[in-house]
This record gives sequence, structure tokens and C-alpha cells, in this order.
Amino acid sequence: MRDGVVLRADIRRPSTGGPFPVLVYRTPYGKDDALQEYTTFQHALERGYAVVVQDVRGTICSGGDFSAYQNEGRDGYDTIEWAASQPWSNGKVGTFGLSYPGAVQWLAAVENPPHLLAMVPAMTFSSYRNFSTPAAPSTYHGSNGFGTTSRPIRE
Repeated sequence: MRDGVVLRADIRRPSTGGPFPVLVYRTPYGKDDALQEYTTFQHALERGYAVVVQDVRGTICSGGDFSAYQNEGRDGYDTIEWAASQPWSNGKVGTFGLSYPGAVQWLAAVENPPHLLAMVPAMTFSSYRNFSTPAAPSTYHGSNGFGTTSRPIRE
């Protein structure tokens, strides 16, 4: 990452062809578990996508300290741009995931990575505006204890 912290990821690529569009999945729950438990990654490979599955900062195999949502924008941006620059990538990157892996997509998208062309956030906040962070504490009022907000003060 731009601050020197190393985030660990597993990369899966189709066995033939390339370069490939890339799908990025970032999780605090463990990249190895995700790869074993979800068939989505194999389906993506079968359809010609490379997949990057990353442990977010401070979790499982990645360095740094975990602080929910605090580094996800910058780290997501850096991961997307890194994936786009790899020789096996065609520069087109999408993100996907549900729950926390869904939420981190919004935070990366707000940073406006030039190679992010699509995102599929599921079972998470409906918009980046639904986050309450120290960077924007006055934007929203209240918290339900999961980092989400109870009601917006302004639109």
C-alpha cells in the first residue's frame, strides 16, 4: 500500500489466454476461507476473469492494524490500481462481495480509482453516504454499533 503496509492476496487466473479483466474481493474474514467456501471465484475464472482475493489491513495474513472501515478507501484504491497494472490484467477491474466485502467497495469507489469499471456490493450499505467515519463525523447522526448510521442529517 502507499504507506508501505503489505496486504496479502491470492490471485487466480484462467488457465489459458489473457490478459484478463480482474475482479477484486477484499475481506476481513480470511481469503483462504473465502476461496474454499464460495464457488463464485471458480465461476469467474470459467468466464475469463482473473480474481484477486485479499485479506484487508490488519486481518489474517495482511500487515498493519485493523480498524473497521478506516483504511478501506485508500487500500481499496491501491489494490484496484495494482491489479490493473499487472501484466496478466487488461486494466479493467471490478469489485464484488457482500457484508464487509460489500461495504469496502463503496469506500474504494469514493476514492475514484481510474480502472474501477464495475462494482457489485451486496447485503451492505446502499450508498457510501451511509458511513460514519472520523473523516466525516458531522455527516450523519447516530450509530447502530456496526459502523452504520441511523439517519442522515443532510443529503
